Amino acid sequence: MIAGMVHTVPFRVIAMLLAAVLMVVVGAPAKAEAMDALTIIAIAGLAVAGIVLIAYLIIANVEGDKVANEGRVVWVACADADGCVSIPAETAAAMMSPVVDKADRQGP
Repeated sequence: MIAGMVHTVPFRVIAMLLAAVLMVVVGAPAKAEAMDALTIIAIAGLAVAGIVLIAYLIIANVEGDKVANEGRVVWVACADADGCVSIPAETAAAMMSPVVDKADRQGP
């Protein structure tokens, strides 16, 4: 029954009228409501906390020399009589035995 009415003028007019009403309802602004002072303070506090967190992460990522500590080896040798002393990185690197990788142990 509806299949025969789809191409008639009254059906098209009703469809256009419903589409226009839907657009007016969706496009109309909602009724403005007052916000509490506590809600405004909470939103502002969350915004400030977000800005502080982002600034902290940016500063923490930029600050500091990451290249200076790369590959640095420090050993600590402890003896009963003289306590613990630091060994310079060059001395520790010279004393360290070479690490054999699994790829080096495999045959051809």
